[in-house]
Amino acid sequence: MDTQGTTFAPATQVITTPQTGNIYINAQPWSLTLSDNLRATFVFDREGRPVSCFLNGCNYRFGLSGLVLMKVSRPGVLKLRRLLADDESAHLRASVREHVTRIADGIAEAVPQEVRAWLEQILAWDEARARADRERFLRIYRPISIVPPDQYRALVLQVTEGCSWNRCSFCSFYRDRRFRIKTAAALREHIHQVKEFLGRGISMRRTIFLGDANALIVPQPRLRELFAVIREEFPGGEEGPSPDLYAFLDIFGAVQKSCQQYAELRDQGLRRVYIGLESGDEAVFRLLNKPGTPQQGVETVAQLKAVGLQVGIILLAGAGGADLSRRHVARSLAALSAMELDGGDLVYISPLITPDDSDYTRRARTLGLAPLSTDELAAQLEELKTGARAATGGRPRVALYHIEEWLY
Repeated sequence: MDTQGTTFAPATQVITTPQTGNIYINAQPWSLTLSDNLRATFVFDREGRPVSCFLNGCNYRFGLSGLVLMKVSRPGVLKLRRLLADDESAHLRASVREHVTRIADGIAEAVPQEVRAWLEQILAWDEARARADRERFLRIYRPISIVPPDQYRALVLQVTEGCSWNRCSFCSFYRDRRFRIKTAAALREHIHQVKEFLGRGISMRRTIFLGDANALIVPQPRLRELFAVIREEFPGGEEGPSPDLYAFLDIFGAVQKSCQQYAELRDQGLRRVYIGLESGDEAVFRLLNKPGTPQQGVETVAQLKAVGLQVGIILLAGAGGADLSRRHVARSLAALSAMELDGGDLVYISPLITPDDSDYTRRARTLGLAPLSTDELAAQLEELKTGARAATGGRPRVALYHIEEWLY
């Protein structure tokens, strides 16, 4: 076989054969990327699981849950995001295996033994194994409803299940389960199951996100025990330090802890706390049925930052509809300005997406509040993004948070 290999970037190789054309290979300690003539790209973890791919003009993300998210962006067209049906997911996995089989047949003799072994692992993921993997996942995890975008590749540990409040009018993520705090023993068993499930694929998970909705509301003595379990199970070592910890926390739960308690959590590895402020306007806040108040949100951020913790603040574009739009934007930006955020913090702007039968929709109709049109929502998204950068002096990163792009 006529082959030619040249290195064009660290850890990346291009191999050219008559059968395959140009195949680009990037082998990292945590992932293997294959690109077929720069027209199709496939990413796999250390166990050979598919992680993502670009194929036929579409981007796909493969969840550990077995679900697959498709995203399509074309000029002048709204981005399409949707979960594939089971038969579509199976067809995509088969197509990926077909591509990798052709690549592997063409380049096997030109790559190191480690890469050949990795390709064999990838090809071992047939449909039966994918189904079995999904069944294992569902035994280990309750539904992982949402995490912040910067934590999409985190290792999620369900320290708690569900939401202690679970009454926000716009959110239905946790209505199917009761709030539960794991014991130290149950958390340790959960971690062992997660480690066994992920195998070497755990190397792709660089941080730990503590699920579910507001894990830090756990009383401090119990939380201390749970953090100790995590530190024991992920002690760090030659391969790197212990992973940093991240979590959601609602405002009402946040005010129950002292600066000293937050400092203790910081010393145990907590790095950023995500708070769904949603709106700085009290009328919109009440419409959303959020616990606490916007002012308490500002005070909580000051408390967290006083002990060196970073924050992620979430605002909802479209909350309050057209009638409350002006005050929602103005008072939300005023709240951000009062928080004195810096470069380690994040601000996320998330479009409000609610079903017709949600409590929020019923409340808004009762009050005669008209929802924003598609164009009005897009305009408010941009207004909040631009305004957030101005209100914070451009220090924190401001980004879109689209819940339809979440997949674990």
